[in-house]
Amino acid sequence: MKDKMLLMFAFVLFVIISANLAYADVGIGVSPSKIVLQVEGGKTQEISLLVFNSGDNSMEISVTSEGEIEKFTQIEPNSIVVEPEPKPHVLPIKNGKSFVVRFTPPATSDTKKYTGTISATGSPSAGSQFGGSVGVATQVELIVTPTTSIFAFLTATHIIAICAIVALIIIVLLLRRAGLIIQFKRKK
Repeated sequence: MKDKMLLMFAFVLFVIISANLAYADVGIGVSPSKIVLQVEGGKTQEISLLVFNSGDNSMEISVTSEGEIEKFTQIEPNSIVVEPEPKPHVLPIKNGKSFVVRFTPPATSDTKKYTGTISATGSPSAGSQFGGSVGVATQVELIVTPTTSIFAFLTATHIIAICAIVALIIIVLLLRRAGLIIQFKRKK
């Protein structure tokens, strides 16, 4: 009976020690947690997004955009290794890294609202015992106002068509100056 109790005590002690050795904080944070911007269609708005590591080990953090904003959002850099914040965690953030987010919504004649998220996903850097990933997201709401310049609506096709018409007019004027007469007769 005494041997069984001793064996049980040793097993419980082993489990407690193993759990404490494997324990590590894992987490990332992002600031701001919500972005609401008003942008003129066709123009670029740039913001800075601060991402920090609230865990115990360095992490490689990647930032991506999702939702309606994805097609006109650029983020630099794509990923970066971020060291953990010193404990106890205090403000301001010491080891956080900034990501530059550029929104270039399309030109519009009406006010439109686009929504989406910017997600930061952290994976352990090389040599870490932690497996898997953690993530956090920032909500984004872009209110795109009508474009004030007519040139924002011009596409490459429009410019080619305008150039072709101007070239045709110049050719006709040069031919008339050279003596060519263009007449249109009505058939009866």
